Amino acid sequence: MNQKPDKLIPSLYGGVIMAVISAIPFLNFINCFCCAGIMLGGFLGVFFYKNNFTPGTPPLTSGDCLAVGALSGVFGAVIGTLLAYASLMLFGNIMGEFLFDMIRNMNLEIPQEALDAMEESMSAGLTFVSMFMQLIMNLVIDSIFGLLGGLIAYSVYKPKGVITPPAPMPPPPPVQ
Repeated sequence: MNQKPDKLIPSLYGGVIMAVISAIPFLNFINCFCCAGIMLGGFLGVFFYKNNFTPGTPPLTSGDCLAVGALSGVFGAVIGTLLAYASLMLFGNIMGEFLFDMIRNMNLEIPQEALDAMEESMSAGLTFVSMFMQLIMNLVIDSIFGLLGGLIAYSVYKPKGVITPPAPMPPPPPVQ
């Protein structure tokens, strides 16, 4: 029986997909739907992993899918943070400006102090501490939702028709 394929490269592919969806402005709105872009990265990581299987490879397990999904989340968090930083440096905070203009044009009764605080926080820029905090937050969120994407992929790609019977009950202890 063959060994299972390496999980690193498929996880990297899933992480790159996750990072691109999460870091590109306006494309990252996909994540507003229950982190769908992040789960898609975990799902596709398992898809790429499953494509490396041969007929002699042991069957896919839920543990394999969870590992690939979580590893995709780690890669997605690191690459996504770097891509978001690069996008912010190249284009500026276009998402923040878009949302702030949208709030301003809604004619809501928001106190001027709140609007001033939002504008001040947008103009504060990116610091090393804020980037590090973003990375930590992305590691947690991307790993959790990557796991979920891997678990969904397992339910799609698990071996069909193989029903394992439940373990037999142990005999009762002797009565004394």
